[in-house]
This record gives sequence, C-alpha cells and structure tokens, in this order.
Amino acid sequence: MFSDNMKMSNDKNTSKYISLILRHKPETIGITLDEHGWANVDELIAGVNKTHPLDMEGLERIVAEDEKQRYSFNEDKTLIRANQGHSVPVDVELEEVEPPQILYHGTGEKYTSSIEEQGLIPKSRLYVHLSADEETARKVGMRHGKPVIYIVQSGWMYKRGFKFYRSLNGVWLIKDVPLKYLKRLSFDDKEIKSVITDVDSILSQLELDDNDIDCPSRAETIYEVVKNKYGWENLQQAIIRILLDDSRSLDDYCEMANVVWIASLEKSEGVPIRFRKKTVLGLLYYRLEEKDFTDMHNDYENLLWSIACNFYHLDFCNSRYDPLKDEKIKKKLKQYGISI
Repeated sequence: MFSDNMKMSNDKNTSKYISLILRHKPETIGITLDEHGWANVDELIAGVNKTHPLDMEGLERIVAEDEKQRYSFNEDKTLIRANQGHSVPVDVELEEVEPPQILYHGTGEKYTSSIEEQGLIPKSRLYVHLSADEETARKVGMRHGKPVIYIVQSGWMYKRGFKFYRSLNGVWLIKDVPLKYLKRLSFDDKEIKSVITDVDSILSQLELDDNDIDCPSRAETIYEVVKNKYGWENLQQAIIRILLDDSRSLDDYCEMANVVWIASLEKSEGVPIRFRKKTVLGLLYYRLEEKDFTDMHNDYENLLWSIACNFYHLDFCNSRYDPLKDEKIKKKLKQYGISI
C-alpha cells in the first residue's frame, strides 16, 4: 500500500512538471513544441528524467489516470501534447462548437474586482477557460482561494458571433468574455455586510448636502467611494438588501434610487455597468411608487420612470410601461417573498 501511495504521489508531481513543460516552458528540458503543441515523447521522457523519474509506462499511466485529462497522445504514441491551457502560441486544432446556453467560470475572490471591471480575459493563457457545470467551476475557483462563480451567457454570445471551442477533456474555451455577458453567482455575505456598513456610514453624514450642487450628495459619495472600494456587483447586492429591509427609512430607499440613477447614467456614457434590472427596478417601484412623498412625490416618480426608461430604452414621454405589472418582475419579487 505504501508503494502504491508513493507511486501516486510521484505521478502527481511528475504530471505537474509535464504540464509546465507542455503548456508553458518546453525550454525547461530543452525541447520544442510544433505548431500544434506536439512534443516528441522520447525527448520528453529523456528531459523529464533529469529531475523526475519517468519511463513510457509511467507516462502512459499519467495520461490515462489524470483526473482532468490534461494530455493526449497521437495514434502511435510518438507525440504528446496538452489539451488546453497553453501560454505559448500553438494551435491545438480546436473545433468550433456551439455551446450550451449557460457556462460557468470559477475563480478566486481576489480576482473579482478585476473581472467586474474588464470581464474575463486570458491574461497569460491563449484562452479563457469555462466549465460546463457549477460544481466543476467551484473546484477550479478553490484552487485560487475562496471560490467565486460567474455565469456566462454563452448561448447569447454565440448568437452574436463569439467563437467557442471545447477541448478533448471537456473544457470550454473562448478568447474573452465581455462584462455584459457575465453574472456573478456567488457573493461573500460578510463582504456584503461590510458594504452595507459603509453605505450606512455615508447615509448618516449630515455634512453631505444632497441639495448643494458644489458638494457631492450622499448618493454620489456612495456610488464613487463604495463602488471603487468593493466593486459595482457588491454595491448592487447591498442596494438590493437595503431595499428588501422593511425596517429601513423612506430616506434610505430614496437614496438607493439615487445611487441606481447615477449608475444608470454612467452606463449610458459607456462605462461597463451591469444591472440586475428586474430585481432592482421591481424593488424600487415596490418601495417608492406607492409612497406619499408630499412635495417630493413627483420628483421620485419621475426618477423611477427615468431609471425604467434608461434600463429598457423607452421614450420618457410616449412609452407605456408599468414595472409592477411586468410578469417577469413580479416573478422576481416573488422569489424574495413579495407578492404584487
């Protein structure tokens, strides 16, 4: 049993080394890859053997038993290559494939700020790697720390001309995923609570005059300061939680509407802001549309309608649309226990 365990441990270490060579640094052992990523098997074994004991039997076992199916032989097993994950410029002869409607990307929490600013980019690799299911994406994310999962609207992307490929081991590959096709699936509860704490701190600052054009309003401060600190997706989650909180004041709800309005204007100026439109709009209307604002009622009624028009590209003066009669919005609110 000890011998088998030792063999498994050696194979795992050797496999990692082979992965480094075939994906990134063939020069480490003095070999080259051809244009399609193939390496000569004899040369690979000889080079790896300088630091990691390896023979043909061991290489065949590594290829066959690798749980991620990283490698492939050619027909007569004279050549070997990595199936995907290269940083060196090779063409592994991937075939374009129509993807399912949804794919997943798993990553570490430390990378979310970058992703939520620029989308998914390959960085040092040739392609962005996507998973076919949530559990696989979670396992990928765990390799980078605390996992965060994003849903990729792959079906929508494919219809708009994006090319998807699938490697022999089932990994989906694409050159990049713009931000508008991403939806964050998992959030850190402690972090969202920290966002809400920061929002509340700004809401309580009386020196921020909402009516002074020379002084940033509370909503502007929340959007700029909190968004920059935590990212828009986290701020949006905090807004949703505040709007769901029955104990909140009308003033809090109004300020959340102002923050959303500022964000919607940024979006119209080309900044990549993604909204959970139906959730946010439904909650804003639920909290504010039927309230008595006295002198402010018309202002906030116009604000809510402006947000709806911006979200759905409606004509402010000539469109007819009632978010609280939108069946999709009603269905979304029902998920939060709100019946309209």
